Amino acid sequence: MMSMFKKIDSFLVIYIFIIALLSAKGYARVYTKLELQQMAVDFVAQNAPQLEQGERKITASNIDARTPKRYCDSMPQVSTARDTYNYRQTTIKIKCLDEKNWQQFVHVRSTDMIPVIVASSAINKGERIESHHLTTALKAKHLSRGNHATNINALIGSRSKRTVRVGQPINKNQVCSVCKGDRVTIIAQTKGLRIKTTGEALQDGGIGDNIRIKNAKSGKKIKGNVVNVDTVAVSF
Repeated sequence: MMSMFKKIDSFLVIYIFIIALLSAKGYARVYTKLELQQMAVDFVAQNAPQLEQGERKITASNIDARTPKRYCDSMPQVSTARDTYNYRQTTIKIKCLDEKNWQQFVHVRSTDMIPVIVASSAINKGERIESHHLTTALKAKHLSRGNHATNINALIGSRSKRTVRVGQPINKNQVCSVCKGDRVTIIAQTKGLRIKTTGEALQDGGIGDNIRIKNAKSGKKIKGNVVNVDTVAVSF
């Protein structure tokens, strides 16, 4: 029994000696390729501008499979590889500062996804847009810089000027709340007096647009502001 305890004590002494030896020399941690890629992603996420809406997708390119294992005694330093920094597409440098003295470059892409109004079902040219035609979906911000509609309610009752496929963003230029040739309601206001009459639209227009119209009674051509579907306001 005593010899067994002596053996255990001997193993314990050897184990402690090995740990002390490793500590004295500095135990190098190995950083896997996935860990290095994640370090690059985290750096971009921390330094990118704040996103007001939607979500941000950040991905790192795979590190070459032939890259050797990366050992480092301390936490590697992470920085941009170039002086100019574009968070949408950049190269991140990860560097070990001890005697291992290696550096790894990781290419990172970042895409801001924002909510955009899209067609949930196909809309034919000239068709009145109803609520079931519309939904919102996340689209890449840098591909959504056009004149896209932002208010679903403002689109209801408008007509599409061309065929819109499922999933396609709705562009303000593709719809008209008042379309050329439409019979419209004209609301005229002057000195507290409100007059309602009818007319004909001489131009396409969305809500908020100023268009030319013709008074059905007088035949006079005037300009008015589209305030609703088939409704134009005129001020005197």
